[in-house]
Amino acid sequence: MNKPVATALLLSMIGFGVAPALAKAADEPGMQAQQTPMKRDHLFEERAGTWKATCDEMEQSKVYCRMFHIEQFGEWKAKNFIQLGPAWTPDSVGFVVATYQGFKAGTTVTIGIDKQSRHKITAPKGNNLMISPDIAAKILKEMEQGHKIVVTFNSHSGVRHLTLAELGPYQALLSKVKGQLAKNSQSASAE
Repeated sequence: MNKPVATALLLSMIGFGVAPALAKAADEPGMQAQQTPMKRDHLFEERAGTWKATCDEMEQSKVYCRMFHIEQFGEWKAKNFIQLGPAWTPDSVGFVVATYQGFKAGTTVTIGIDKQSRHKITAPKGNNLMISPDIAAKILKEMEQGHKIVVTFNSHSGVRHLTLAELGPYQALLSKVKGQLAKNSQSASAE
C-alpha cells in the first residue's frame, strides 16, 4: 500500500479530520434536532483501563485495527481532549496523536516510554499528528515492554499539555488485536 493511501486510511480510521468540524456544527442552532446517533458495529471492540481497541473488516476481507487512549481536560473553560495510539493497516502501522483544539504551529510533540529517550516530532498545523511507520514501530516496540507512555505538546492556545497513560491495559489488548490482525495472513494464504 503506498504511503499517501495508508496515511489517508489511518486518518479516516481515527476520524479526526472531521470530528472538530462536526462537533462545532452540532453546536449551531437547529443542528441538535437533525442529529442521529451513529452506531457502528466493529469486528472487534474491547476496553481495558483507559485504552480502547477496535478492529474492522474493510475491502477484500482485510482487517484494520486501532488502539487509543483518550484523556479529556479543560483549558480555559473549553473542553479539550487528547487521543493517542497506534493504527494498523494490513501493510503498515502508524501512531496518531490528536487533540480537539489543535497543536500550536510548530510545537514539538514528545513521546516517551518510561525512561527511554524521547521521540520528538514537529506537529503540523491542525489537530492531528500522524507519525511515520518507522518511528511508530520504535514507539510500539517500547510500549510492548514499558509501563507508562508520556506525551507532551503545546496546544493551539499555547498551553503546555502533559499526558501519562499506563501501558498494562494496552499490553493486555495488544495480544487480542494481534489475533485479529493475524486474519490478514490467514486470508492471504487461503488465496
